[in-house]
Amino acid sequence: MGDKSYMRKALKEARIALEEGNWPIGCVIVLDDKIISQDHNQVYSKKDRLAHAEILALSKVQGLLMENPRKAVLYTTYEPCPMCFGASILSRIRRVVCGIDLDKSGAMYFRENLPLLFKQDKFYVEFETGILEKECKEVFMESPLAEKLIEENLLRDL
Repeated sequence: MGDKSYMRKALKEARIALEEGNWPIGCVIVLDDKIISQDHNQVYSKKDRLAHAEILALSKVQGLLMENPRKAVLYTTYEPCPMCFGASILSRIRRVVCGIDLDKSGAMYFRENLPLLFKQDKFYVEFETGILEKECKEVFMESPLAEKLIEENLLRDL
């Protein structure tokens, strides 16, 4: 399977999040061409601001990621926020693949401005964006929560 196939799996998770009344963001983690974890945003349903799709998916497989540093790929429908970006680095994810970042809340640009310790090669994270961008945008815009961002004039590139 390729990037688009794994992103389709992340989109399924995003739709679950949407049905549960959360931000429609889904995440899949792949190691050796196998999905080892997947989850979706659950901030509102769990009443936990840390229940982001990436954090939940990463938490499930920390032991496996520690045994296989810089081998896993994280797919997410929305560019990771600063918290999820940091968790990806600390989890030694090799590559982050995302669909969209409509409100410019993503934090992958932090890669260039990390503290010296985290500029070591072992913490470097490859990044690719725009995978199934149209589909990721469509599911995100189905959320009533997206209306809030539109009202606050925070969404871009619509």
